[in-house]
Amino acid sequence: MQQVHPHRLRRLLTAALAFALLLAAAPAMADVVRTVSTEYYMVDGTKPAAIVANLKRSSPLNEGNRTYQANTRTDIRTTYKIEQRGDTCRVVDVVIYLHLTYLYPKLKHSVDFETRKWWRTFYRQLEKHELIHGEISTKAAYNLSDTLEKLPPGDCYNYTSTVKVKARKIIQQMKTDQASYDALTQHGFKQQRNMGRYP
Repeated sequence: MQQVHPHRLRRLLTAALAFALLLAAAPAMADVVRTVSTEYYMVDGTKPAAIVANLKRSSPLNEGNRTYQANTRTDIRTTYKIEQRGDTCRVVDVVIYLHLTYLYPKLKHSVDFETRKWWRTFYRQLEKHELIHGEISTKAAYNLSDTLEKLPPGDCYNYTSTVKVKARKIIQQMKTDQASYDALTQHGFKQQRNMGRYP
């Protein structure tokens, strides 16, 4: 076994202790807990024309006179603590819980090869569109996480309201981005033209 010089050993131990203290003093990084679920609604029909007609009747996604065939529901829950030292407060222990629920149509009956091929193409377009909605929500969740984690300490008098305003702005921007994406792709109808991406 190799001998370690006492002075070198002391330097190593001092460096290790300093590193451990640095880790203990550093604020905990904010975290995003992302979960996903997929739900379906059943659609009648065995040929494309009948399936398309039944999609409008079966879809639970109605907005005025418009009916949509798929949807992404975003649920974001933010947890954190306000740590107070004297008159100064800061955000600690930030955790963002993001749950995405995708809703898609599902064929109720078996169909022939050509109809199945048509359905797969149609379904892939729906899926591509909704997954980008999920990306927009995920980006917002990480933005919320980073913003709150990096928020500088401030006067405790209005610090909690400042935190809430910051969070609301990010959530509102996410909703604006989702609406802009739907407008750009006409709710997925022009998905291919935009290469399935949101600028």
